[in-house]
Amino acid sequence: MKQLLANQARIFIATVEAGSITGAAERLGMGKSGISDALKQLELELGVQLLMRTTRRQNLTAMGEKFYCRCKELNALSALAIEEVNEYLADPMGPIRITAPHATIDYAVAPAIASLMARYPRVEPELIVDDKRIDLIKNQISLALTVGNLPDSEFKARRVGYLNDVLCVAPALYKRLDSKFVKNSNINQAQDLPYIAHHWENTEIIHNLMHKKTNQSNQFRFKRVATANSVHAVLALILKGVGVGVLPHFFLKEHIQSGSLVELLPEYEPHTNPVYAVHPFGSTPPLSVRLMIEGIRQVLHQDNK
Repeated sequence: MKQLLANQARIFIATVEAGSITGAAERLGMGKSGISDALKQLELELGVQLLMRTTRRQNLTAMGEKFYCRCKELNALSALAIEEVNEYLADPMGPIRITAPHATIDYAVAPAIASLMARYPRVEPELIVDDKRIDLIKNQISLALTVGNLPDSEFKARRVGYLNDVLCVAPALYKRLDSKFVKNSNINQAQDLPYIAHHWENTEIIHNLMHKKTNQSNQFRFKRVATANSVHAVLALILKGVGVGVLPHFFLKEHIQSGSLVELLPEYEPHTNPVYAVHPFGSTPPLSVRLMIEGIRQVLHQDNK
């Protein structure tokens, strides 16, 4: 009934403003009988007469005048609402709540946020850094960045890049390693190497790596000596020579170039993890979300070259 009344109210407004049923029919591209029937049905539904009509003229009743004014107000509000949506689509503004794991912040998420705010200063990002996958609806998340394979979900997900994990070690510890292991990647020797574990890694530390030249897969086991709950903490412990560890390749570029870290087992392919951008907006995400996704994708794409 509400939808029916809305359509009839539109016809009623056109009739009042056109001054006649004939004028309303021309304005709306309808037949005069359709206009007349709609007006009668509207009055019947409301239980009140809105228009006094004769063959030559029409006049609003007192209630018809009030109803017309209210309908015009609703039309104005509807037009304003549509205008605000169009403005939002053209010029994003307001909150955008983003969640992402620690490993992606410095090199992907932060640059994308900075680029978005430089272009659209009225956007208000809120960043929640968490390695766990949190409930998007419950936490009112606009965009979630997640690493690793995704479970089945009703949310939209787009793969935006990869994180390549690299084994690394501080030079001081590297020098203490058995030279035979360093040169020949002896699997048995690897079992004795101290390892800085991420909090999400299993109790038993095992890495299956493929040799770049032979394509042979070897299993490397490590001895956990410390655990940390952020990539920055893992990096700090590795730099201090506490043990070897695994970090995304972009974390290691500057350290390897400067010599403060050494890549361990460079003859093996690094383990690759997909990175997904997930949002709850179906096929029509806000422009700010689309721009964030594209910004993150570009950063990761450049880094993977």
